[in-house]
Amino acid sequence: MWSTTGPAVEVIAHRGASADAPEHTLEAYDLALSCGADTLELDVRPTGDGELVIVHDRTLWRTAGDARRVARCTRADLDRLDPRVRPLTLDAVVARYGDQANLLVELKDPDPAWEHGVIDVLRRHGAAERATVQSFDQDALRRMKAASPDVRVAPLFRHLPATSRRLRGLARWADGIGVWHRAIDGLLVVRAHDAGLAVRGWTANASGEVDRLLRLGVDGVITDVPGQVRATVDQVAAAQPQPVAA
Repeated sequence: MWSTTGPAVEVIAHRGASADAPEHTLEAYDLALSCGADTLELDVRPTGDGELVIVHDRTLWRTAGDARRVARCTRADLDRLDPRVRPLTLDAVVARYGDQANLLVELKDPDPAWEHGVIDVLRRHGAAERATVQSFDQDALRRMKAASPDVRVAPLFRHLPATSRRLRGLARWADGIGVWHRAIDGLLVVRAHDAGLAVRGWTANASGEVDRLLRLGVDGVITDVPGQVRATVDQVAAAQPQPVAA
């Protein structure tokens, strides 16, 4: 649940530092962490033979120039791709970064046949406590939470009415919400926090967008430019009045 004891604002690297490096690559993740990101955002979907891989789209066309659907490829098919465009496996990414950063794992087109395998990977590498699972599919998150109550989950929304009743309903099973940054206002943040929900805004890159989210009091900013957002967050924190020692 939302807490005031954590970092002021979580800087979340959307597919890594994806404005400056190819998305969902080691280069993008390494750059994000070197820029001060707190969290890496990962998109997960399965291959046809059940390997969990990190890729946003249903097909490999945009990232690898290959028109095949990920769900119709085997792990062996992916292994034959150029390493520069080959999707990384979830297991490899969590093994490399699970003890360095928080992870925000998005389920793409989730299905009961594979979705809980994400938690198995996180636990195998001791990263479950530093991870949150998000998705636009609330049924999938409910299934995950029911099976693993200790796992943090956060439904995604393009728009979310800031009604206390709706937010309290979400808080019965969710730990946070991810909302399109332009759809977030002060009332939503206040009522979400009152319900015990963390609020993350996606995907904010321009300085004005980020400044607005920080003024509203969000808990996390999902961004393609984590270095810029880190600098802004640190500037805001430095400008805050410091407590006077007794």
